[in-house]
Amino acid sequence: MASDPECHQMVEKKYLTIEGKKEEKPCLPSKLNILKKRSDFLNLRKNCLSVKGSSVIINFSKKKGNTRFGITVSKKIGNAVKRNYVKRVIRAVVRNNWKKLEKDIELEIIPKKGFIDLDFKFINDDFNNILKKMNL
Repeated sequence: MASDPECHQMVEKKYLTIEGKKEEKPCLPSKLNILKKRSDFLNLRKNCLSVKGSSVIINFSKKKGNTRFGITVSKKIGNAVKRNYVKRVIRAVVRNNWKKLEKDIELEIIPKKGFIDLDFKFINDDFNNILKKMNL
């Protein structure tokens, strides 16, 4: 049955239609590109520049190596559920704009207090404006 030409045609049609509908996913940052340790954040803050937007503050410095980012969410934002939501939104924004980021840069993204009340489109536009201010 596997050698049946009709079966092959059906399978080819199925996969061709599925591939035609697929959208190109944005380039995703790997887990190696995330700042996790306290020492990473402290080293970044020693020699960093800061850019403020209406929804987030970004500390950045140029370092040799991969582009890396970290997220700092204070307890002023809200309880753990709200802080985790904020982190997910920021990761999605970074994922959407990953190709725009320059190589050899480290970012620390700090959301401001009213971040939860903002919609995704506004946050994404604000992040793009900050990248323009950073000359990336």
